[in-house]
Amino acid sequence: MKTSSTYKMLYLLKLLCMSDCTKTQIVEGFKEDGIEITRPLVTRYINQLIKSGVDIKTKTNNKRENLYGVEKRENELDFSQEEFAVISDVKKLLISQKKQDRIRKTMLAFYKVARYIKNNENIRKFIDFGYYSTINWCLVLQLEEHCEKKDIIVLDYILPQGGNKFITIQADRLDISKYSQRLYLHGILKNSKHFSHLPVDRIYMVKNVVEENAKMELVANSVTYTVSRKMYDKLFVDEKEEIVKIEGDKITLKRPTDDEFYLLQRLLYFCPEIYYISDERIKTLFKEKLELVRALYKNEIDR
Repeated sequence: MKTSSTYKMLYLLKLLCMSDCTKTQIVEGFKEDGIEITRPLVTRYINQLIKSGVDIKTKTNNKRENLYGVEKRENELDFSQEEFAVISDVKKLLISQKKQDRIRKTMLAFYKVARYIKNNENIRKFIDFGYYSTINWCLVLQLEEHCEKKDIIVLDYILPQGGNKFITIQADRLDISKYSQRLYLHGILKNSKHFSHLPVDRIYMVKNVVEENAKMELVANSVTYTVSRKMYDKLFVDEKEEIVKIEGDKITLKRPTDDEFYLLQRLLYFCPEIYYISDERIKTLFKEKLELVRALYKNEIDR
């Protein structure tokens, strides 16, 4: 199993906090968690932890083997402000890689190490991963299994405007958005046969599985829209967007509707200078998005 150096360092620290270990026992401990590590790498990580200020003691057992362990025991591990700054930088670097499995595993290692921190405020800072601390990772693991089998599932989904809605979708994949830190479930909506993207933090639960190992046909479609040429020239190039016609200060574009979430975001960029949208369904979704934005903005102003 491929894991980050950060995760291995924290996993080593967890082992040393739990009990005194020989290097052989450390290698075996990693192997039990499915992680391959060599004795020279263990030596390097131990030295790095010592240089970082972790109080690692060494003693010899009756077989004349070196035993390594953290001097401080439960509720005695602490970090300086400078060390917290380094930890914060490591977490930001990890999050920027946008790989949810690596983030989840590193968070798990942080939670295990946090048991040995004595100050509650420091514990909170240590395990704070921002948006990812709000994610239900048990639900993510469940969704990953459904994606792997391409199951059709019913989701209890929390609507942005409040209330819940049941959504039937064929689970396809999970990934983090290119444009934000948000984690999305991608799949085909059963009622429309269109591809859609649901933020995982709005999925309350998987209510039930309609069909396992299912195959749902995706409706292939495209939409044309006419927008301001000046606005178009200011935006980044969309490789899937095809120029149909340029007329004066207006430009007509054509794009597949394979990614409705991205398409709606793209249309919002052109506001308020959108003159035409060919697909009635996309037009309705776009109007709903605008109404939601207006309601949220009005609510913020009223406050």
